[in-house]
Order: sequence, then structure tokens, then C-alpha cells
Amino acid sequence: MTATARLINETTSLCRTCKQAVAARVVVDGANEVWMHKRCDEHGEQRVRLSTNGEWYERTRAIRPKSAPPTGPTRPVDKGCPFDCGPCESHAQRIRMPVVTITSACDLDCPICYVHNKNDSPFHMSREEFGRVLDNLVRESGGELDLINLTGGEPLLHPELLSLIEMAHDRGIHRVSVCSNGVRLAKDEALVEKLAKLDARIALSFDTFDKHTDRAMQGAALVELKHKVLTLLERYGVDTTLIPVMSRGYNDHEIGAIIKMGLELSCVRHLEVHTITYTGQGGASFDRSARISMLEVLERIEETTQGMLRVGDFVPSPSAHPLCYQIAYLLIDEQGGPPLSFLRFMERDELYACLEDHLYLEPSARLEAALQDAIDRVWARGGEDDERALAMLDRLVRTLFPSERALDTKASIRVGERAAKAVYVHSHMDEDNFDTERAYLCCDSNCYADGRTVPVCNYNVLYRDKEPRFVQAPQSWGARTGGQRSLPIVGGRRGS
Repeated sequence: MTATARLINETTSLCRTCKQAVAARVVVDGANEVWMHKRCDEHGEQRVRLSTNGEWYERTRAIRPKSAPPTGPTRPVDKGCPFDCGPCESHAQRIRMPVVTITSACDLDCPICYVHNKNDSPFHMSREEFGRVLDNLVRESGGELDLINLTGGEPLLHPELLSLIEMAHDRGIHRVSVCSNGVRLAKDEALVEKLAKLDARIALSFDTFDKHTDRAMQGAALVELKHKVLTLLERYGVDTTLIPVMSRGYNDHEIGAIIKMGLELSCVRHLEVHTITYTGQGGASFDRSARISMLEVLERIEETTQGMLRVGDFVPSPSAHPLCYQIAYLLIDEQGGPPLSFLRFMERDELYACLEDHLYLEPSARLEAALQDAIDRVWARGGEDDERALAMLDRLVRTLFPSERALDTKASIRVGERAAKAVYVHSHMDEDNFDTERAYLCCDSNCYADGRTVPVCNYNVLYRDKEPRFVQAPQSWGARTGGQRSLPIVGGRRGS
């Protein structure tokens, strides 16, 4: 650390080579960049840049998420974070995004793949095991679960996928999302139709419009295939999330075009932009110069959408560490005008509060009140574009909250997601930038049938390569030292 560097906080990270826990210092340097510095006794000094702007990083980190610790059983702290996942008794956030890995089979070998998959004699989760996962999740959620994400491998290669989707809906889960690279969907239109009838959601990877970039990132030229898949999803009305992985120098200049496409497709409900992470069978050896920080992603979104979405249009999730998720909502104009960011008519604290109980916005009395307040505010403001905004807001409130009879949950979610679309930016961690302060507050967890849950970044960095389901020669833990043993103090204020 240089003499001009200023300490922001101390935390626990991992050695990039041996993955032992090591003490880390997060500092802002003379160039106003934020760096993590750490030292492993065996592998020496290490550092990684976390942000290009110290003020933004400190202001964002200072936001204190809503306190919502796990309600189910926890494991005692033994080795310290991140070695006691289950969750451990120090974990500070309950699951908002349950992730269930139902297969290790995959039909691609992507250079950016951040997981391990065993394609010889692949693992397929049984219906019985999946049922136990669902029972645990529903019980710990209090009987109502917002969403579940089925992943792999390529989940569409699971021989009983449709049955698993039915099981999840039978448990009353609002959104059943299936990650996919799209290869199977492009070859099987009948499957797309079946997914539509089951009210499944497809989370489709879509990184680029350029075949050369596609080959660099996914190991194949799939641009035409992805467009065919989107045509089929649109034809059958399958709810879709687009998931681009953002990589500096590869596809960061294309993010505006991807967002524009998602806003124009009626089947697309959300876009979730992931920052590239260096774990797994492909990602661990991908070009490290492609690393990109959360703020840089937001800045590229503002630049490439020509200001339709600005950095200031995003708020962190109240359900996670503020450096993990940034969220923007856009109101869609049925008359064909440009989408309108919620923060052009709503206060930041209002949007943040409306997200407190769910990872995605769901219709609620709090949201209705916030929208009514927005109508009053826009009417009083009387700006040049406010007449259009008033018409859009009035139409949304009348449709989403009809005075004659309230919509049920399923219908209200459907109305809301057609009127407004979200852009989420999700920053994953690897060995280089791993920070236990963020891990303690993770709301995305990989879920097991015995009730154990492991935060997704912890899982990808430390746990998955030790499971015989996913690797031919599982790694062993060996000695584990240096884990953080107590809950850190995060941030200092509520709101955004």
C-alpha cells in the first residue's frame, strides 16, 4: 500500500492460488481507485482493483441493507467464513434467490464458464431429491416463495425438467426460472411451446451480437441461434430474462444494444448483467484484463443507452450487500415512446423501500402508495415531458391496482412485469476479489436436499469442485485457516 493510499475497511479474502483465507485491506489510492491488498504467507502479495471511483464505492458500501437473517437451522462457526457454509450462524441474510443445480450435463464448453460440469456420466437430480429441496425452501420462506432458479450444466438436458417445473409451481412458487444457453431450444420448438404452457421462465445467456466475440466467450458462434431462440420465445410468449456477462474489451460496448433489444421484445421481463468472474472450468483461465467493476458497468450502460439509463437510475438491493446488486426499473410506454426510469418520477428511498421484501418488485400496498405519490409529484412539477409520464403512471396504477377488485398474486405480477422491466447488475466474486463482508450478506444460495444452503459465490469458488457430482476428481479441503469468525459491521445508513 502506497503512502498516498487511504484505508476504507479491513476484511477477509482468499489467496488466489491456495484459496486459504487471508487478511485484506481495501484502500482508495491517489488516483481515486479502490484496491484490495492482501498477502498469503506462501504465495506473497496480491491485489485487485475493486472500483474506479472511491467516492462511489464508499457511498454505496455505506448503505445498510434490511436485516433479514435466515429463519431455518444454521451451522456453528468453526473455521470461520467462508468455510462453514450451511448457512453458518453468523450469516446475516435469508435466501431471496434459491439456486438449484439440477444437472451437470452441458452441450457447450464456454471459455467464460464459472462452474465445473462433469459431462461424462452426468448427474441429474432426482424428483425425490428436488422435492426435498422445495419442501425446505417453502418451509423456511413461511409458505410463499417468490422465485427459484434451476441451473446446471444446461438444465434443459435434464430428462425430467418439465416435471420439476410442475413440482415447483405446485408448491406455489411465483417464478420458476430455467437458465439456458439456448442450443436445445433452437432445435426443439415443441419444447418451447411446452415451457410456455407450464408458465416457465427462461434465463437466456446473450453476450454479444458479434460472432467473433461470441466464439471468444462461449466457444462457438451462436449469434444466429440466439436470435432464433428469441423469436421462438416471443412467438410462444415465454417469460424471458436476458443474461449478458460483461467483459471489458470484449462486449462492454454492446450492452446498450442488448438492453434496447430486451426492452423491445415483449417476452423479455428483465435483463440481468453479470460481471465476468474467474472461477470454474473455463472462467478461471479467461483473459484477466476483461475484469470490470460494478461502476464501470453502470457507466457503460449510461454511455451506450445514450442516457436512457443513467448511473443514478440504479439503487442497490435491500436484500444483499450494496456492492452485489444494482437495480433499475423502467416504465414501458404502450404508445411506443421511450421507456422511463422509475427514478425520473420516484424518490430513490421510495424505490429502495418497495424492493425491501422481494428481490424483484412485486405489487404491494407500499408500491401503490409510492406510485400515487409519484403521480402527485409529476403533476405538481409540470415539466415538458411530464404529461406523457402522467399518462403512463395513471394507466399503470389503474391496471395494477383496479378499484373494483384486487388482482391475485399471479395476475398482478403478470400485469406489473409487462408494464415495467428491470435491469439488474450482479457483481460476482472470485478468489481475487472475494470479500467475506459481502458473503455474510449473500441472498443467492445453492440449495441442497438436506437443507444446507451455500452462498453462490462461496459455492463457485470453494465448494463445487469438491463434489463428485460435478468433477471427475473432486478436490479435498485440506487444512483451512484464517476464516473470519465474527459478523462484520457493514455500512451505516438505511436507504439508497
